[in-house]
This record gives sequence, C-alpha cells and structure tokens, in this order.
Amino acid sequence: MKIPTLRQTVCYWLLASLLGSALLGYRALREQQERFLQDSSIAHRLLSQKTVQHDAVLATLAQLETPPAAERLLAGLQPALPQLLAIGRWQAGRWQGSAPEPAGLSAALHHAAQLRSAQTLPAGGGSYWLVDASGWSLLIDAHRLLAGSDWPPALARISLDLPGGELALLARQPQPAPWGWLLAVDKRLPAASQPFAFHSRRVLTPAEWPWGQWLALSALLALLLGLTRARLQVRAQRHQAQEQARLANLNRLGTLGEMAAGIAHELNQPLTAILANVRAAERMLDDEDERDTVRQALQTSAAQARRAADIVGRLRAMVTQPGGGCTALDPQPLLESLLVLRHDELASRRIALSWDNASPAARLQAEPVALEQILHNLVQNAAEALGSRGGHIRLRGEALGNRYWLTVSDDGPGIPPEVLPRLFQPFFTTREGGMGLGLSLSETLAHGMHGQLTAANLPAGGACFTLSLPLAEEQT
Repeated sequence: MKIPTLRQTVCYWLLASLLGSALLGYRALREQQERFLQDSSIAHRLLSQKTVQHDAVLATLAQLETPPAAERLLAGLQPALPQLLAIGRWQAGRWQGSAPEPAGLSAALHHAAQLRSAQTLPAGGGSYWLVDASGWSLLIDAHRLLAGSDWPPALARISLDLPGGELALLARQPQPAPWGWLLAVDKRLPAASQPFAFHSRRVLTPAEWPWGQWLALSALLALLLGLTRARLQVRAQRHQAQEQARLANLNRLGTLGEMAAGIAHELNQPLTAILANVRAAERMLDDEDERDTVRQALQTSAAQARRAADIVGRLRAMVTQPGGGCTALDPQPLLESLLVLRHDELASRRIALSWDNASPAARLQAEPVALEQILHNLVQNAAEALGSRGGHIRLRGEALGNRYWLTVSDDGPGIPPEVLPRLFQPFFTTREGGMGLGLSLSETLAHGMHGQLTAANLPAGGACFTLSLPLAEEQT
C-alpha cells in the first residue's frame, strides 16, 4: 500500500475534520433546537395558564352576589396573582374600583356583551385592562406574568403582542440580535379573551458552538492519521526488507540456474570426449602394438578433464564476480544470429520472427552469452504463447537517453492479470511440465548486467517484455 505524503496526510486530516465537525455541529444544532422548542413550549404554556386564570377570576367575581370592596378583593388576590394591579366594576351606571375608570370602558363592555367574551383595553406601560360583560375589569401588568426565575434557561427573547403594541417580557440577548443561527417560535395564547401573539427568539452565536468537541475531534483524527501513517511506514519497511530478502534469494537461484545450465551445456562436450577416449583405451589395452595409441587417448582424456576444470572455474568466477564479463556490444550480429537459429523451427509452427533496429549505431554494455540466453528465453516463451495457431514475434531495439531498450512482443492472448505480479517468481509457471525458472533466471541475468526486465500486456492484445540495459560508456 502506498504511504501518503505529509501533504496528503494533512489534506486527509482537514477533510475528515471538516466532515466530523459538520456532523458534530449538526448534532449540536439539533440539540439546541429541541431544547429551545421545548423551553418555548413551556413558556407558552405558563403564559397561557396565567391568561386562563384571569378569565377564571372574572367568572368567579361575576358569581358574587355581594362582593367586597375592590380594594379588599385586590389585597386578597395579589399574593396569588402579582400581575394584578387593580380591580374595578361598572354597576348601576357608575365605576367602582381601586383605580380610575379606563378610557373606552363603555365600548369594551358593549363588545364583551356581544361577543360573550372579555375584551382588552390598552393601559400603557405594558399593562392592559381585561373587561368582562358582567362589568368586572382587571388591570394586568404583563411584565409580571412570569417571574424572572420562571423562564426556562434555553430562552433568550420573549415578547407578546398586547393591545398597545409588542411587549418584550424577556431580553437575555441584545437587540438587534448578534450574528449566528436564528431559532424562532411564533404562537398565539389559547385564551379567547387574550389571544396575544407569542414570539420566542434565540440566536446561536459562535460562542455557543461546540468548539471543545471540534478541537477534541481534530486532535483525535490527527493522532489516528499519524498512527496510521507510522504503521504504514513500518509495514513498508518490513515489506522492503522482505523484498530485499526475496531478491537475494532470486539472485542465488538465478546464479544456481545459470551455473547448472552452463555446466550442463559446456561440460557435455569434454565429458563425452573423455568417455569415448577411455572406452577406446580399454579396448586397446590387450594389444601391445596399441600402447602408444592408449597413451595418447589417456593424454587426451586428461586434457579434456583440465578443460572441464577450467569451465567450472569460469562458472565460479561468474558467481563471485557477476557482471564482470560485460563489454560494449553491437546487438545487430547477435540478433541476426538469433533469427537464423530460430527461423526454421518457428516457420514450421507458422510463426514469423522479425527484428527492427531503430538505433543502428548504438552500443550497449552487456555480457553476450547472458544477453543471448535472455533473448532466446523470451522468444521461446512468446512462441509457446502463440501455440499452434501461429502469429508474429517482433524484436525491436532503440537507444533512449543513456539506456538501450530491447522489446520482445507477440500478438498472442497476452498474460492474465492475476499472473503478472508473480511472473518473475522462481518456480512459478502456468505451463504444464515447466520448472518456472526461465523468466526468473532471465531477470537475474539482467540485474547482473545492471539492467531491468519487465512484462506488460499490449492494448491491442499480446504480451510485451522489455529489457533495459545501459549504453556503452563512450555513448553516455
């Protein structure tokens, strides 16, 4: 897994912090809204109860046959109704009350009788008269409807639309309201005699936003992302160590494969010669006249044995000093030889083999035998991929920058995507009877020449193997 850079990690942190803060902010807003709606409903209910009490008092007074004086009634009711400022009664064409007769009383009494409901008259200063058809009237101070301690804590501004205009009952936030998120509730009091419009307002200012939760979330996300990045780095280092160990094993396997192939190929001739000479000498031992011939056969066998020892020594040197045989090499003769050697075999399988040298003057730094072995292996793999249906194998060479690029491509079915990552692993093969060492050995030989071997599928179909080798020093 790719480790994100520090800039990417910061971007992830910012994005996650913004999303998390948005969720926390939305949750906090919903909680504030629910609390505000609940407390506004409580305040509305309390005010409604007060107005209903006024109607109950008027109904009770109307039932009294011989009521006491207005001053005595007021003194008895004020402890329970502190908002009550005065009581009066219109009877027998005259006003009797603890306060002067309100203006417009006659019209209010007439309307109350018609509508069969008490009517309100403005009294100024946030007060109003509640006039009943029975003649009783109450002077109510709206400021005292609720005591300061009775207002729920989530409320900020409460007002009522009284007959004399809007009256602010609660003002915990200044007016005009500060910048923020506005919460509002508008209702009417349910009392038929006092259907005042109830307004509740509150602005959620930045000071009320969940800054502490946001900071805690950002710190937690920074910690988690930091730990995740550190863990990925540890995993990457562990993976790198495993890859290095795997490459070391590949190098050892490649060297072993190269040595085995070299021994099998190069020791075949001297060992065959030794066997033939020893058998000839064995047949001639009984003939006295053939002693010189026997001696010559034994001497030849010894020479062949020394040659075999020299081959083993050269292979040992190849293992201990990889890449020591690299020289400036013209790829043209080597590729022409490859075309000649493989032409008849491939032609019999209806496979065409072509070579395109895009940089004829280029010289690459390589070991001829290793390069030839890699190309033979790649051509053989391409031919097996094409199978009996035939096709075309294309070889191309081109110098780009300080590297020489050799490609071997075919128009076969290509390499399955699930096979590509394991293609160069030792002993991995998809071919029945295959050992899985060909591509692994080719990759090892390429690394020994400071090169690189890769595989990919072509967009139009088929596979393409690319061998990159350094150019000779005089060209770089």
